[in-house]
Amino acid sequence: MNDDTIQVKFTFPIPTDKWLANFSRSYPLLQFRLLSMLPISKNQGYCLLQIEGTNIKQFWENFVQFYEAKNYNLIFKDEKSIALNIVMEETWVLNMIVEAQAVLHFPIIIHDGIALFELIASRVKIEQMFNNSNWKKLEISIKQIGQYCANTILTPRQSEILTKALANGFFEIPRRISLSDFAKDFGISATALSGNIRRITQKLGENYLNAFDFKKETTKKIRN
Repeated sequence: MNDDTIQVKFTFPIPTDKWLANFSRSYPLLQFRLLSMLPISKNQGYCLLQIEGTNIKQFWENFVQFYEAKNYNLIFKDEKSIALNIVMEETWVLNMIVEAQAVLHFPIIIHDGIALFELIASRVKIEQMFNNSNWKKLEISIKQIGQYCANTILTPRQSEILTKALANGFFEIPRRISLSDFAKDFGISATALSGNIRRITQKLGENYLNAFDFKKETTKKIRN
C-alpha cells in the first residue's frame, strides 16, 4: 500500500510577504497561471506566468514599477492577457516537489492569494513532503486525493453510453427517454443496454468508494 502512486490536489494561501500573493489579492478579477517552473538554483527559479482577466492595464502599470526589469521578460501582452518569463525567489516549494520526485501538473492556478497544485507521486513521498515543517506552515487544504490510475475507468463504449444517457435525460425522474428507445440508438437489446449501465454504475461506484476510503486514510496520515 505504501508504494502506491497517488494523485493529490491541494491549495494553500501564498504567504503575504510574496508579491504574487499581494498582486493576486489586489486584482481578484485576474487569474494567474504558472505554466511552467524550472529551478535554477537553491533559492531561484524561472517561471512562465500568464495573467488573464480585466484590469490588465492597471496591473501591468503597477507591476513594472514594483518588479525589477532585469528579473522578467515580457513575451505577450494584449488587452486581456499577459505572458512573461519571470525569476522567482525562495522557490523551496518547487525544490521540495522535485526532491519528492513528484510529477507537477500545470498550470498552477493562483487566484485571490490562493494557489492550487496537483501532484502525482508515491504515497510515501507525498506524506514525507507534507509532514515537513515548512509545508505545515502553509495551511494546506487537501481538495482531492486518491490512487493514480493511468488507465481510464470506463471503456470507450461504456463512456459513450454514459455520455448519451446523461445528454438524453435517462437518469432524470421521470426519464426523458425509455430504456427500449435508448437501446435502439445503439442497435442493441434493452437487456444488453441494461447490463452495460449496471456495469458502468458498478465501476464508478467501486472507484468512488475506493477513492473515498483512500482519501480518509492518507489525509489522516498527512495531517497527524
